[in-house]
Amino acid sequence: MSFEDYLVIPTVIELKSTDKTEALRELALGVCKAADVRRQKAVIDEMLKREESSSTFIGHGLALPQTRAPIKQEFAIAVGKSSAGIPYDAARNALAQIVVLLVAREDADTNRQVQILSELATFFKSSEIRDLIIKSETPVDMRAVVLALKKGGVDEKPSRPAKKPAGPVLSSAMVLARETKSSAIMIFADCVKENDFLEQTRSKNRIIIVTNNKTRFDPTKDKRIIGVVQAPPIPASRTGQIKIGILLALSRNLLTKEDKIVCVSGNSKNNQFDTIVAIDVALEYDFFFLNSQDLLPPDVKPEVLERVIGLAGEIAVEGREGKPAGTIFVLGDTNSVNAYVRQLIINPFRGYSEAERNIMDPGLAETIKEFASIDGAFIVTGDGIVLSAGSYLRPQPIKEVELLPGGLGARHIAAAGITACTNCLAITISESTGMVTLFKGGAMMMSLSRPVSKDGDKVQSYP
Repeated sequence: MSFEDYLVIPTVIELKSTDKTEALRELALGVCKAADVRRQKAVIDEMLKREESSSTFIGHGLALPQTRAPIKQEFAIAVGKSSAGIPYDAARNALAQIVVLLVAREDADTNRQVQILSELATFFKSSEIRDLIIKSETPVDMRAVVLALKKGGVDEKPSRPAKKPAGPVLSSAMVLARETKSSAIMIFADCVKENDFLEQTRSKNRIIIVTNNKTRFDPTKDKRIIGVVQAPPIPASRTGQIKIGILLALSRNLLTKEDKIVCVSGNSKNNQFDTIVAIDVALEYDFFFLNSQDLLPPDVKPEVLERVIGLAGEIAVEGREGKPAGTIFVLGDTNSVNAYVRQLIINPFRGYSEAERNIMDPGLAETIKEFASIDGAFIVTGDGIVLSAGSYLRPQPIKEVELLPGGLGARHIAAAGITACTNCLAITISESTGMVTLFKGGAMMMSLSRPVSKDGDKVQSYP
């Protein structure tokens, strides 16, 4: 079931209060009434207690509070909005304009709860969705919005126009895929606002969708779509987009080393595709595999890699309170990694439950960003549990580490070293340049630069 199936109040609630506690109480009372919950005070008290221990504001004007209640379904969801914004005890005094409350039954599956939170964060971080909700002067039906999005856009139109012929870029991509005998076409869907490009892509080739908002697509309705990859919010050139897309498609086994693929990309500002690249994975990206056929360590889940790359990109762009921050994420093979780790500080993650330390939980993002300013690394298990922060890496490589390019310092050397003596991945963020770099087997797999727009300080958004 998708998150919209748990909406006990389909219509977005207009929050009357601009006080955080009262606004949360208002939203919770609405859910309790809709879900026929009588112990309303206990439900509200637990929600507020969670807020006291850790703010659920996750940026982009979005907050995801949680609580538990004796409800019939496993989960219940309600969405509230405040056009003026609610002070939410967030960094840089940011205001929450959309508040999504997730209520879980006492026996709810914790992993499923984290997954739903991740879906909600991805969906409501979309600027298109936020603008639709905040600017609407009439009540917004969230189920209708999700349905419209899956059909190809959230614009409310009386009827859809007739099918358009494929544009020159898509037409050329289909011809190129046929001539190069490519096994798939990878389309970066965030370059356009609507999904009608799928109707225009009249090709028998398999299709891989790369997007920031997976809710837009339902692969069950188009058998050509073999996978939808979660694109991280990393500002990237078209080359960077393609690197990330292929890396994540390989991690999900949607591609193999032997495949050829045609990539279709573009610029969201122009709302069109404008770039086609034909790629032989074995020739162009052999460094992804290094000494092994497997891209990921065996214990690392692809969705965890997607999440860590996404967080790394956010830290590279935002830093901490607007100031640059650099750190390392060490992902997977934690039993071996821990033999080369010493804590620089008291571990801030020690003593918390695994659910509270799950990196897939969007509520943990602000905590990660705060601790990114501490010297040392984050140690993360393959299924996303953050074991420690501020960890000093003391690798003892069993093989010689590749000479790194000039300008890369101790952080990158430590990342290369820990991947040389264990079967883990390391992802670094450079404090000075904002470059995100992936290491495996003692060598650089991929690096992504942080582009800056002509406006100076403003960072270019991910096209």
